Amino acid sequence: MNFFRIKIADKVAEIVSTHRVSASFFRPFLTDTEPDYIIELDNVAFKRCNIDGFSFGQEQFEEQFDSSVIHEEVAKDLLQFDVILFHGAAIALSNSAFIFSAPSSVGKTTHILKWIEHLSNAYVINGDKPFIRFLSENNQVLVCGSPWAGKENMYTNTMVPLKSIILMERAEDNHIEQISFAEAFPKLLQQVYRPEDEEKMRKTLRLMQRLNGPVSFWRFQCNNFKDDCFDVAYNALVGKQK
Repeated sequence: MNFFRIKIADKVAEIVSTHRVSASFFRPFLTDTEPDYIIELDNVAFKRCNIDGFSFGQEQFEEQFDSSVIHEEVAKDLLQFDVILFHGAAIALSNSAFIFSAPSSVGKTTHILKWIEHLSNAYVINGDKPFIRFLSENNQVLVCGSPWAGKENMYTNTMVPLKSIILMERAEDNHIEQISFAEAFPKLLQQVYRPEDEEKMRKTLRLMQRLNGPVSFWRFQCNNFKDDCFDVAYNALVGKQK
């Protein structure tokens, strides 16, 4: 039996497996703290995909596949602690987090790199799949780092209060406007992890409702190739010149 522990969104999971799972992928998140929940995996879980046809070696494939299986189980189990998985690129500026969300290839990563380039105190929380944690105290919402960070593999093991979610669209010119939670909700729903279990899905929807109030929502018509792209977003979201 193999096991190790990872801490994500301030909750510790013990990963127990009959299959040999490499802990190297999770290195910055490894911990010896007592677990809050346990994920038990067996060989069956790792036989759901045919590895034929992949250009890289079996060992590399198995590590990527293992992390994907664990990712889904973590997303399911963290719901009990009021944590949801969201698809977007999350950055922090001082003590505020911003999630830029859009379908793949719209330019989330390209855009957040502009923030890193322009601002010395900005950093990436997660480039693809951050977790969002809801606290009862003060109705606070936190963005949490995770090791599942897309092909660029940009992440930080941290938690930062969420200020805004920005829904990106491709456009000729850069324009950003604040929208209501009701306007944002259909696209938010497309980007959140949606469990198959009905009760878990109902809880996901209840948690999403708690974004309404602490978090602002924006529609960002974006052209990353124009010089004003960063300034248009920054001046609207932060409200001051850099």
